[in-house]
Amino acid sequence: KKRLGVQPKVLYTVPTGQNPSGSTASDARKRAIYQIASEWNLLILEDDPYRFLYYGTDPHPGEEGEKEWERPKSQSMFSMDTEGRVIRFDSISKILSSGIRLGFATGPKELIDRINLHTQASNLHPSGVSQALCISLFNHWKLEGWEKHIKKVALYYMKRRDTFEALARKYLSEHAEWTTPSAGMFVWFKLHGIEDTQDLIQNKAKDANVLLLPGQAFSPTNEKSCYVRAAFSTATADDMEKALSRFAKLLVAAKDTNQSPS
Repeated sequence: KKRLGVQPKVLYTVPTGQNPSGSTASDARKRAIYQIASEWNLLILEDDPYRFLYYGTDPHPGEEGEKEWERPKSQSMFSMDTEGRVIRFDSISKILSSGIRLGFATGPKELIDRINLHTQASNLHPSGVSQALCISLFNHWKLEGWEKHIKKVALYYMKRRDTFEALARKYLSEHAEWTTPSAGMFVWFKLHGIEDTQDLIQNKAKDANVLLLPGQAFSPTNEKSCYVRAAFSTATADDMEKALSRFAKLLVAAKDTNQSPS
């Protein structure tokens, strides 16, 4: 093994519907990552808030097919762990209500105990009202109700993904490329002919009432980026169409400006 500087001790990953890229790691890729962590003795932090929003790349089955539809299978890195090196983090906020601000961690007892001690010293504990609400709901639902709910949520986001991507193909096919998300609520556009999206998004798009995020916002080194992140979680189909049509016009104008003689 060739050591390059200080050897890391922790590997952090968001394997499902990652923000901002919307990408989801395959089970094979997760196993490969786990093997690397095992070889280098790394602790894996599996941050998976969009796990239950995994719906796959197939299109929405339609109302008539929803009853028979099943969420695609996906293996967590925690389920692969045989060495006690994975701490898994799940979110309740993403599947019940964002305002609940609750999640849970699963992992080796020694590490979870340390997390609990840190929580007691930092924020005492999450909201007691939120905890009471969730446990009452889960006791009422039982496992069957929980499975029914997360299926409904996955289908909801799957349908919104299809609507957004159809409109993106309509307006942005000549201006950008992207990968179809199979989970979560994000699309990561790579713009053609625009090397820096910062001014375009923070100023021109904002003035046109189009809410997006420039790729530079996600760079730890604040580097220029040709990428833009979009979210389809709350906008209506009409709002999606208005935003994407306006964005397309902005991209045409930006390219014309770039190509005009100085």
